[in-house]
Amino acid sequence: MPTKKLTKQEKSFFIDLGKRVENIIKGKMKYSSYDAFSLEHHGEIGKVTLYQICEGKRDMKVSTLLRLSKTQEVSPEELIKDLWG
Repeated sequence: MPTKKLTKQEKSFFIDLGKRVENIIKGKMKYSSYDAFSLEHHGEIGKVTLYQICEGKRDMKVSTLLRLSKTQEVSPEELIKDLWG
């Protein structure tokens, strides 16, 4: 079965989500880079996955969203709040 292409709204959502994740990692959590964050949380989220999310290029599963929110010590709702619409 072919993969369905994302709509403009969906692409925008993932770009905005990536920016929010980046702001939490580099701003709130004060990591110098994605690499530093992924080294500390490698058991929860992979480096490649993290880069794809932060670049807005990852349509993630709910389980990935849950692990990401856990590593950032925020609720899944906080990560996606006000991004859709």
